Amino acid sequence: SSITEVPPSKWRKELYWDPDQSVPDKSYSAIGGFLTDFEFHPKRFRIPPKVAGQIDLVQQVTLEAVADALADADLQVDSRDKKGRPFDRERCAVILGNALGGEVKDLYALRVGWAEVADKVTGTAAYKALSKADQEAFLADLEANWKADLPTIDEDSMPGELSNVIAGRITNAFDLRGANFTVDAACASSMAAIQSAVKGLQDGDYDIAITGGSDVSMNIATYVKFCKIGALSPDHSVPFDQRANGFVMGEGAG
Repeated sequence: SSITEVPPSKWRKELYWDPDQSVPDKSYSAIGGFLTDFEFHPKRFRIPPKVAGQIDLVQQVTLEAVADALADADLQVDSRDKKGRPFDRERCAVILGNALGGEVKDLYALRVGWAEVADKVTGTAAYKALSKADQEAFLADLEANWKADLPTIDEDSMPGELSNVIAGRITNAFDLRGANFTVDAACASSMAAIQSAVKGLQDGDYDIAITGGSDVSMNIATYVKFCKIGALSPDHSVPFDQRANGFVMGEGAG
């Protein structure tokens, strides 16, 4: 079983977990199927280190998974490399399932939301009671702490977070020029992507398709929202069993 307790790198249990399902803004579940020991190799895909840092984990995982899939099929991973069988990259489609995009978009929202936080803080009686110097020092310190672990927003931020770019990033990295798009059918996204890919092959729209699904949406916001509809299990995954009490989220790509 790959189900474990949530690691602190995802979210801190002591801040967000409460077994009482009625407590607002908390998750009663703190388990999931988390990727461990994953390493991203941006040079493999000709991605500069600065850009790589702005690419959501879901895109990183998908890039590595597609490279592995091509190699496993004995197809050329890199069009400039002689390893593997060559194929017509003009006639290769990329159709992937994904329902929630990635996690980094919530971090960007937190960064932009600092202005609202600062506005609320400066409106409190405790803040107004401070001297001007103390007000400035306190606010500067709070802003630095708030943004310390949040990614900066630049020209690579939006392409790094968009669900449709998961497929687009693949076509770019592997020099593919067929159709590319991401399918969202909630929990059936991967199946819908495969169905769409098969239909395109049958219709002759392309000759080869890279298809499947990828999802990395294990941040605390996703947990809390699923908990508020009672969808998650607090302790185990037992599909089609009389003990079933919700599902357990997982992350990865296929």
